[in-house]
Amino acid sequence: MLSLPSQSRRARLCTLAALAAATLALGACGGGGDGGNGDAALPAPAPAPAPAPSPGDALPLPAQIDALAGDWVQKGCVRTGGQSFKRLLRARVTSPTTIDYDEGVLSFSGNECAGTPTQAGPTRLGVVTFAKTEASASLSAYWGIFQTVTGTRVGTIWTLRPGNLLCLVGDEMPTIQPTLADVANTLTRIPTDNCFSR
Repeated sequence: MLSLPSQSRRARLCTLAALAAATLALGACGGGGDGGNGDAALPAPAPAPAPAPSPGDALPLPAQIDALAGDWVQKGCVRTGGQSFKRLLRARVTSPTTIDYDEGVLSFSGNECAGTPTQAGPTRLGVVTFAKTEASASLSAYWGIFQTVTGTRVGTIWTLRPGNLLCLVGDEMPTIQPTLADVANTLTRIPTDNCFSR
C-alpha cells in the first residue's frame, strides 16, 4: 500500500469515514432524496434508547454473530472519471454481542472495478453492539447500536441473505423495524449493489 504523509492520510481517513456514513444513511432509506423540495421539517428526536447489552451478555439464538465476521466487498461498482471503487467492510467479533466495524476502499484504475485494486484502509469506524436477532430460511437479521469512534450512537440492523450477502440497514433507537418481516420489507428497497459479499 502507498504510504502517504500523515496530513494526507488524516484527510483521506476523514473523507472515507464521511463517505461510509453517507452511504449508510442513504442505503438505509434506499436512496438519497425525499422527492420533495428539501424543505421538509426535521423529525422529532428519538426517545432515549434502551440500554445495550453488556459485553459478554448472550444473545438469544440464532445469534451467531460469527457469521458476520471477516472481510466483505461491496457488490456494486462506484465509477468516477477514469477510476472505479468498491467499499471494503471488515467485521471483527470482540465479544458474544459486539463487533469492531472497519471500512476501507478498493480503488481500480479502470471504470469496471476489474483488475488488481489498490487498498486504502480499512480504518476503524466504531463498534456495533447487538441486542436481538431473528432468522428464517431466507434472512437473518441482527439489531444493534453502532457507536462511532467519535461517540455518536445510531440504530443499525445487519442482515445476511443466502449466498453470503450482507446488507446494512439504518434504524432508529428504539427500532422502527422490530420484526423480521419489517426488515425484509425494507430490504426490497435497498439495491443489492449497496450490499457486500465475500
